[in-house]
Amino acid sequence: MENPQLVVSNFMFAPNDQQRVEAALGAGVLVQVQGGRDALREALVAHPEADVVASFFPPADLLAITPNLKWVALPSAGADHAIRAGIVQPDGPVVTTASGIHAVPIGEFVLSLMLMWVRHWPQIIDYQRAGAWPDAAGREQLHGRELDGATLGVIGLGAIGRHIARLGRAFGMRIIATRRSASEGTSDPDADMLVPPNRLGDLLAAADFVVVSVPATEQTRHLIGADELRIMRRDAFLINISRGSAIDEAALVAALTDGVIGGAGLDVFKTEPLPAESPLWRLPNVIISPHVAGNTSQYSRRFTDLFLANLARYRTGEPLRNVVDLARGY
Repeated sequence: MENPQLVVSNFMFAPNDQQRVEAALGAGVLVQVQGGRDALREALVAHPEADVVASFFPPADLLAITPNLKWVALPSAGADHAIRAGIVQPDGPVVTTASGIHAVPIGEFVLSLMLMWVRHWPQIIDYQRAGAWPDAAGREQLHGRELDGATLGVIGLGAIGRHIARLGRAFGMRIIATRRSASEGTSDPDADMLVPPNRLGDLLAAADFVVVSVPATEQTRHLIGADELRIMRRDAFLINISRGSAIDEAALVAALTDGVIGGAGLDVFKTEPLPAESPLWRLPNVIISPHVAGNTSQYSRRFTDLFLANLARYRTGEPLRNVVDLARGY
């Protein structure tokens, strides 16, 4: 490959990171778009010579309006939306993800959910907002559990899952994990037990906390359904920071309502924004966040580091990092 002719981006680089990108590309090579998908599309129509695009959600007709496109840099960990839009093609431009840059913020987010759950922080904050000091019975209900000695099940020991496992270890937790490529007898330094996907039930039965950290593919759709929820411990806490499609939402609502599992921390949902009529909003044993687990002040820096590393590879013709495999689905 060669130097990019024109990079069009609506990823909101922090000012210093945009300066880093502009310095690496050279003057006049970066077109920074302010706005969403429609604004990006307008810029691409105006610049058909663009050969690199950086965007969370490129327009569905991206390939048609950018005939010179060679590289699409997705700032997201997953590529399921780009695959559904037909942007990932065997003979099309290289599409890369930002897999790996979310490990630290999402790992910390997952630990915060577990700590909130075991130490009853939602109830404590309710008391604070009411200006109320609980009586002896109320304080008794706030007696917490500890992460130390508990079992953490990580479904998907990728970059994010591995960081979650390492943080769990730091809290004294026992780690059981699955990995797509694991086979019987495989071990891993970051897990006390690593099992292949067909032994998911063993993980679910043993774990106090279950974290879903898998890509969105046909194989992972409704990975956790009614049968899997019944295998879990009645006091288990389920966390999903991957994609809403990984859990059968109706089955989860039923399990949470009927006490099949203890609770859930959910950052992703089947439909986003989560509809106001969803029962999940009103369940007392659910902690809901609006798909923000990976968002911190360091996002721009980490994506810029990855983009610049891939830019250097692009110029020399080396394989880029995090190239999406259409057959694999991520």
